[in-house]
Amino acid sequence: MRLGDLELYILVAGRWKADGGLMFGVVPKVLWEKQKLADGNNMIDMACVGLVARLNGKVIVCETGIGTKLSEKRAQQVVLREPEGLLHSLKRLGIRPDEVDAVITTHLHWDHAGGLTRWDKGCLELTFPKARHFIQRSEWDFALRPDIRSQSAYLTEDFTPLEDGNQLVEFLDGDAEVMPGVQIRHVGGHTPGSQILVLRSGELACAVTGDLVCQTPHLRVPWTMSADLEPLRVMEEKARLFEEAQKHRWLLVLSHETDQPAGYLEEDGRWRPEPRLA
Repeated sequence: MRLGDLELYILVAGRWKADGGLMFGVVPKVLWEKQKLADGNNMIDMACVGLVARLNGKVIVCETGIGTKLSEKRAQQVVLREPEGLLHSLKRLGIRPDEVDAVITTHLHWDHAGGLTRWDKGCLELTFPKARHFIQRSEWDFALRPDIRSQSAYLTEDFTPLEDGNQLVEFLDGDAEVMPGVQIRHVGGHTPGSQILVLRSGELACAVTGDLVCQTPHLRVPWTMSADLEPLRVMEEKARLFEEAQKHRWLLVLSHETDQPAGYLEEDGRWRPEPRLA
């Protein structure tokens, strides 16, 4: 789709399953299961939703998904499917990994940052070897030394190769416009350095929400994840984002929605999806 000078492609960089309690926290199952059906193991379907944008001659990738490095045991536990979805989609768009100019991951959890690196002939390499990677310094520091409840969410092989003399990672300390029309907002809440991406073309904009808004049920401000480190901050940042999105007609891209990942939030709170997928 096009938004002014923005050429946008919404894609799925893998599918998997997550525990419903993890995704909906204190929300009773009798409520959330009306929105997302759980299987016999209390698991719900998830997608790793990514965005590829062309703007001012640059190619920008936001969110890389789980990637292909999970062990067979772990891949089976999360019912991983289509782990090569990101690169397959880029190939269909005629974009080589070395043609990507910028990569933005909303945070460094394994299901968002796994695709930053990949194994090739026994060597760990960067998926996008020439791209600038923008990460909050607070997220990087926390990912290297997470608290005990967060340890399993970070895999250092996903991101530490970015700093191995490649000079491809650029650390941010809060909000920043990293390229013309490419704005990053530090929201925290889910993790210390969680960020969202806002792409702008004139009065038009598209926001990639990361785990601030995972799926369509999370469009309710009080519905947060049990994995959120600061749920009250998540709610504050969601309310701020929703107010802007409704007022200025921002296209929202939800990080784990399986059926309707992109759309507009109407003033009455209804979700109007944009169904086109790459």
